[in-house]
Amino acid sequence: MRALVATLIVVAAVAAGCGGDSGSESASGSGSSPSSPTPSGSSSTPTASGLEGSWLATKAEFVSTANSSKRVDVVAKGTKVTLAFTGNSFTFTMTDPGVAPNVTTGTWTASRDTMSLTPSGMSWSWQFDMSQSGNSLTLNGANVEFDFAANGVKEQAKLYMTLARQL
Repeated sequence: MRALVATLIVVAAVAAGCGGDSGSESASGSGSSPSSPTPSGSSSTPTASGLEGSWLATKAEFVSTANSSKRVDVVAKGTKVTLAFTGNSFTFTMTDPGVAPNVTTGTWTASRDTMSLTPSGMSWSWQFDMSQSGNSLTLNGANVEFDFAANGVKEQAKLYMTLARQL
């Protein structure tokens, strides 16, 4: 599992850069400030304050794009996954018990139903379908790579996360 998590962030970064979600949204594309979801029923573009803070994943599931029966929820296997937002910056951390955390930082943007996370120094973004309800944040469908067999062989996958706001 240690090798799996250690390579996950790098592999996900490489996979996202190789194609997949190629939405027109980017961290620097519009020049506007980041935004976040609004409460149900609102159709306006949200503000960053709705997402600022720390979020803990209750689910972080990788699903093979070639075979949807291949699924791994790393949270269920003991990995702690957090996502923190401050202004237009994010910090994504994955930590296996007893192992140093793997940390990815960068910038983010969001619309009412889409979030883009752009790791520092990268020209591409992880593109998620997004929804927020109170202290629950759902991020679905970013293209990544994942080593399902923990044997060093990565496969194309989608990442689905459910996160709870840490108060």
